[in-house]
Amino acid sequence: MRNKLLFIFTFLFISNFSSAQIHFGIGGGGSSGVGDLSPFSSAGFAAYIELSYNVNEKFDAVLAGHVNGLAAIPFDASLSQAWYQVPILLEGRYFILSKEAETTFHPYVQGGLGAVRSFYLKSNGPNKDPEVIDKFWKFGARIGAGTLISIFNVQLNYNYGGSYEGNTLSVMDLTLGIRF
Repeated sequence: MRNKLLFIFTFLFISNFSSAQIHFGIGGGGSSGVGDLSPFSSAGFAAYIELSYNVNEKFDAVLAGHVNGLAAIPFDASLSQAWYQVPILLEGRYFILSKEAETTFHPYVQGGLGAVRSFYLKSNGPNKDPEVIDKFWKFGARIGAGTLISIFNVQLNYNYGGSYEGNTLSVMDLTLGIRF
């Protein structure tokens, strides 16, 4: 009985993927601190993984996990500091052109809400591991725009990650990904 249920579940799972109702995406790019985090813009990276569901031809529901890393690297490396943000968000993506249209270009706008795990690190000197000064969870939000071009997903997003000691933790990121 267990094997039959496993077979049925696997069959339904695979058939749902083959009907293109569920998509998986992964990508990366650059990020930059905005506002109070702008001093942490010496170096930045962004990465994401997402699972999306086609609600209809103009709307997707997306569960997304991101990583934004920002570093302030002065001339004296022992003064280096960094922020890492890990937003986990539930998003809505509205396609301006229908995905059913006879084109491979599908621009969209998106927005989402969720939680953001933030890490504040400070360097202990050259060749030493950084020290975690603080880590915390905050409410997060994200708005952005992008386009699907065939299997490629290009996004520009503004991420709000809460506040820390009166400073707003906001990041802009530009990513390129692949959507299956």
